Formats: sequence, structure tokens, C-alpha cells
Amino acid sequence: MKRIISLLLSAIILMPLTGCEFLDTLRGEYEDSAEEMTAGEVAAPEISNSISIGIIDHDTFNPLLTTSETVKEAMEFVYEPLFDIDEKMRPVPVLAESYTVSPDGRTFEIKLRSDVTWHDGTRFTALDAAYTIKQIRSGITAYTDHVLNIADYTGIDDDKLRITLNYAVPDFVTLLTFPIVQYRTDMSGSKNFIPIGTGPFCYNSQPTSGRLLFTAYDGYYGGRAQIDSITAYMIPSLDKYESMFEASEIDLMTGDTVDLSEYSPRGSANVNEYTTNRLTYLGFNTRNPLFAGINTRKGISKLIDKDNIVNSVIYSRGVAVDAPINPSSIYYYDTNTKFRRDELTAASLLGDDGWGTNDDGDYERTVNGAKQILSFTILTDSDNAEKTAIANKIAGMFNEFGIGTEVVAVPYDDYRNRVNTANFDVVVDEITLPPNNDLSMLISSAGNSFGYVNTALDTLVGQMGITYDEEQLKELYRNYGAAVTDEMPFTALFFRKGIVMSGAKLKTPVIPSITRHFRNVNGWSVK
Repeated sequence: MKRIISLLLSAIILMPLTGCEFLDTLRGEYEDSAEEMTAGEVAAPEISNSISIGIIDHDTFNPLLTTSETVKEAMEFVYEPLFDIDEKMRPVPVLAESYTVSPDGRTFEIKLRSDVTWHDGTRFTALDAAYTIKQIRSGITAYTDHVLNIADYTGIDDDKLRITLNYAVPDFVTLLTFPIVQYRTDMSGSKNFIPIGTGPFCYNSQPTSGRLLFTAYDGYYGGRAQIDSITAYMIPSLDKYESMFEASEIDLMTGDTVDLSEYSPRGSANVNEYTTNRLTYLGFNTRNPLFAGINTRKGISKLIDKDNIVNSVIYSRGVAVDAPINPSSIYYYDTNTKFRRDELTAASLLGDDGWGTNDDGDYERTVNGAKQILSFTILTDSDNAEKTAIANKIAGMFNEFGIGTEVVAVPYDDYRNRVNTANFDVVVDEITLPPNNDLSMLISSAGNSFGYVNTALDTLVGQMGITYDEEQLKELYRNYGAAVTDEMPFTALFFRKGIVMSGAKLKTPVIPSITRHFRNVNGWSVK
């Protein structure tokens, strides 16, 4: 057996790795003999035109089922979505070619590319896309929220997919950014799952224990990738992962894997930033009589120095906003560049709702003959040091102004339960908005934690769902954001920045977006 292994490795060294086909013929031999291979017995052939990545907590290579962030990142090289999102938050066809939408915004006919093949040589069709949607709708994946609004879906022919929605939503196709798997893909979550995708790199083999090899796919419809191969190291811990990046043993590391509030890489690294859809906000329980008045909520919000929070608490890893729309989006309209506290405006707004200072310097008012003191608690998650620091910073700003504020920090499960049951005065919370920036989960009259109802906003969201003219959409988004900031059921604080760090070996900039870290991988170069 060892002689067979030696011959196989010699063949690999002598023959160029130009695609998936050659190593596919060896996959069985490698897997049969994998238990005999150790890092001490054999070494993977060095390929100069290559990069390396790390994988922690490998569970399955099925991109819909894995819960490992590093596996998801690795599978971006292998699998592709119907649509991607560019740096301006616009949908970009990938496996899709184009789409049309009905006047009511509910029926989409998506034309698929006809030149795409899976890594096993079979053709990509609408059957694969429909199968993927079916699996996601079953609830076994992490993408369920993306398809909740789908009422029906069917392949009209090999190259066309029809999707019908329950109701119109803005930019629906931006939700079709999940990986597409092949028809009849094993959905058991097997650790031995062999990924077969349509992307620029394909899985080939496990040439040594602890290493996986992905090679450029010659049949890729977008043209063969400039990089020949990607080696993936199976890494036992986060500490080892970080140290391997610092030693240039792996070439990529993302902020989704490494907590950049606690870690900064030593040595040289290219930092590729983007604005995620993770929104941190301060929410008001409008059921509380203290916060029933719009001007009260707006006045309190004017006391928050958002720039200070971004700079001193999260160390510039966020973008302060007033409008709850991703600032990278073409629909973001807020021209404010300074998000500082405004005490004069705050005092005026509070006065409009009857609040004034008493002899003790507290804000009070009389309602129906009874005095009210503007004093409350901010609920936060004690398991999240950063969120607690934000709550304490905001409480200090309120107290300085004369509004008595205390922070109540409770363990995460208790915190989540109190938010969901509206058992709070004010809360510091965060949410990852869907790719289409739909705020329905925060402002829908059907139910939200703030007790906020505005049926006009529900109607506005419906209008956005049936509008596909970019200029008209910009105006609708302006109205949308203005309605939220005018009534202030919550105040947006910042959108968090995401980061992909690349080592010096990679000469091409990485261009990440909210749905894919490595969306321009086909053009990467190490030369």
C-alpha cells in the first residue's frame, strides 16, 4: 500500500494540476489509504501559484448545513448563489442571468445561465435551484428566513425558475444569495460529505492528514481562476488559527471568525473592510407612558453621541448613522457626517412633550395631575462586554443631562426573554438585517418588541416591493428612513464594519460584501 501511495504522490508532483479531473481519479485511492497517511510520512506537493486557508470546527462541507464559519468561508470557493450583492448593496446575477417581475411584485421569472456545469461535469439547471429552495424551506438550514415569503416555486424549463411570493418586498432577489447545491445532494450533514459545486475551485482530495486541496476548475464558465489551487488546513483551535495567519501559513482570516474587539494580528496584513448589515440600536418600549410621546423619544436620542460610541467603545469598527439603512447602499440618503449629541435640540423636544427641570435638576412633568420623573433603566446583555459598555456609555450621557438612568445587565437567555416579552424600558440590542434592508421585523405593525404601530409604513414597504426604478426606490427609501427617524421607536446607533484580512502573498484586493467574503476570487493573483 505504501508503494501505491508513493507512486500516486509522484504522479501528482510530475503532472500539472489543471483541474478537477485528474485528482478525481485518485480520490478513492487517497480516501482508502487516508488512515495510513500521516504528516510525518508524506508531504503535500508545493504549488507556488496557490494560497492557503484555515478551517476550524469542521462538521460538514455541505454549505447549507455547516455551522462552522470557516467552513462556510471555504465553501465560497466551491459553491455559488443565484445572485450576489455588490459593495453598493445592489443585486448581481451569478448563476442567474436576468429576471423579470410581475406588476404586483409577487412573481419572479429568473433566467438561469445555460453555460454552467457542476464539478462532476453535469449541467446546472432550474431543478438544482428548486431542490435547494425545497431543502431550505424544510427548516434544516441557516437560510430559512430568506425563503419564508416564498409561496410557490417551480422550474419552467432547464433555464428558467419561477418564484411566487406571499407578498411583495423590496429587492427580493437579494435574498437569493444562499449557496445552490446539486439536485439530490445528501442533506444528512455527513462529516464525509464531498462538495460538488459550480464555483471556480473544486474539491479534489485529502493528500495528507490535516490538509485538503481545492484546485482551479478548468470548466468554470467565468474562465479558469488565476490561482491554481487552495490548500485548506484543518486547524484545532482559534489560537492556532490566529498564529498561523501571523506566520503567513494561511493567507486569509475574517472578522466573522476572529473577534477583532479582542485581537489584532501582528505583522503585515491587508485589511479589506466592508459595512455589514449588523445594526446596533437603542430601542424604546413605547408601551411605557414615559416614552409614549414621539418628541420624548427623539429628544432622548439627540443626547447620544454616536461618534463617541463608535470611536471609544467599538474602536472605529462601525459606521454611525441616523437612518437605519446600510450606509453602503445606493439607497442610503443621510448626508450627516457628525453624529454628536445636541443638548439644545434635546431640551426643546422634551419641552414639547411637557418635560422640564425641577429644583433637583431632574426632568419632570405633570400628567393628569400626577408628576412623572423621566428616569428609566437600559437593559443589556451581561454576557456581551461590548454591548454592556455601550449601554453604560449611553447611560452616562443621559445622567449628565439630568435624566436618571441605570443599566440592568442580565445573562443572555434572560436578556433575550425580556426583550421578546417587552419587559424593559429601553434596550441596547442588535440585529442582522436581511440583504434587502427590510426593517419589517423591527417596525411591522404585526408585532415588534417596541409596541410600535404605523400602518402607513407597512404600506410604504409594499410600495417598495413593486418598484424597480432606481430613482423611485431612492425616494421611497428616503421616506421610509425619515418615517422611522421622525417617530423614533428605536434610534439607530451604527452599522458594524466587517473585515477580511489577507496576507502579503495575495496581490489582488479582496472585495467582500454582506453575503460573500470572497466574491472576486476568480481574479485573485499571487504574482
